[in-house]
Amino acid sequence: MTANLNAVARFQVSVPEAAAAVAGRDTAHHVVDPDGLLGLDPLAATPLATALGAIAASEPEMWVLALPVPGALGPLRGPAELNGAALAVGEAVLAGSGGLALVPHVVGRGVQWRVHRAARPSAPLSSYEAERALSEAVLSAAETLARLDVAGGTWPADAGAELAPGYSPRQRLAADRAARLLAACDHALGNDGSAVSSFEAEVRARELRRLRTAAGDALCAAASWMVR
Repeated sequence: MTANLNAVARFQVSVPEAAAAVAGRDTAHHVVDPDGLLGLDPLAATPLATALGAIAASEPEMWVLALPVPGALGPLRGPAELNGAALAVGEAVLAGSGGLALVPHVVGRGVQWRVHRAARPSAPLSSYEAERALSEAVLSAAETLARLDVAGGTWPADAGAELAPGYSPRQRLAADRAARLLAACDHALGNDGSAVSSFEAEVRARELRRLRTAAGDALCAAASWMVR
């Protein structure tokens, strides 16, 4: 959603093209606007193809991706209702100048995007800063996990990310790499790998959480900053 809204703002894609790209193979995407922030019917779920024009018009400059986890809210700056909703699903799309945010909720094979009031988000790391931090985190994690021989796990299939038209080749590669590392960390954190003690398991989990945070920051930076 973030990348497609940024592509619309820079006239790289049309609103219908962006709506189709966001929906992908899902059954349906709808927007729920209970507070009427977008002027949509507050009592109904509006199809994304109908609502996306109003969403795009509400922020003509920049949309920011947030992938919050407990203790690391990223660009989120409140209010508490938004922070709680975003933490519950691990994702939010924020208007760069503030005012509103979109939080996705999976409903069957479809998605409902709930509109929230939002404070102006803090600026995400630059693409360069985020890529450098991720590379350092990868090296640190690889060294620690190899030394303890506790990596374990398998690489999830089809876990990459594809940005909308208008993004540079470097950003596309950065987003794909970050998304794959993010998925790999989530998968690996579901078990203790080859750890044979609670100490090894804790060290492994700590390194993976650190790497996951860096991967999330890199994905947010790649999607939020459209550098051509």
